[in-house]
Amino acid sequence: MRWIARARALCVSRGIRRRAARVASHRRTNTMFATTAVPSFTLARAPRRSSTTTARAHKHRVTSTTPHQSMDTVALAPTRRDALVGFAALVASARALDVNAPALAISGMNVVKDTREGYQFLYPVGWQEIQVDGQAAVYKDIIEPLESAALNVYPTQRESVADIGTAEEVANTLVGKALTAPGAQAKVLKASERKDDAGHLYYAFEFVTKTKSYERHALTVVTITQGKFYTLTTGSSEKRWGKIKDRLQATVDSFQVYY
Repeated sequence: MRWIARARALCVSRGIRRRAARVASHRRTNTMFATTAVPSFTLARAPRRSSTTTARAHKHRVTSTTPHQSMDTVALAPTRRDALVGFAALVASARALDVNAPALAISGMNVVKDTREGYQFLYPVGWQEIQVDGQAAVYKDIIEPLESAALNVYPTQRESVADIGTAEEVANTLVGKALTAPGAQAKVLKASERKDDAGHLYYAFEFVTKTKSYERHALTVVTITQGKFYTLTTGSSEKRWGKIKDRLQATVDSFQVYY
């Protein structure tokens, strides 16, 4: 009977050892898959951007997209808040100019301001500044040669344009003697006047000039302050006038001096 008991004990002991071996093997397998699965998941994750990278990206936002653009770049497109901020800035600039021009014209305009000469005005987006001897500022379209805005500033002893004459008289004098090329035919279409909040008086007039090679439709605004006579003229070809007249009108309407 003793040998039977010993045989049973030996079988039980072997069974326990086999179970322990299977458990240990199972644990080693789980450990192996755990150490290989985690790095695989880590590589699949998108790299996190540091706070420095995020700040730099928000400072230089990308608004255009391309077929090869990354998700990070697309995420940097302007948000609704950015659009509202931009619109508010546009409204503020328009109010600063005190312009009664159409909103469509203002949205397609740039602002030029000269603190030394004391003037500011709007001009169409796309026009380039060029240097012309004897003129304070010149902006023109690089494709349409007759589309431009030119400002002249002359010294004067007068205190107001009213000292020279009425709006019609000043318009006829300038168009006939200063704003028309020699030999060209010219005609003043209308003239008007306005005052800004500071009391500066402005004369504005519309006229056309015609030569053998072109016909131009133009607008001019003039004023006098602090011993300076300002003359801003803008225009386009007669053929293009209907398409661009609102922006040209916004240019002369926006002109103001602040000394």
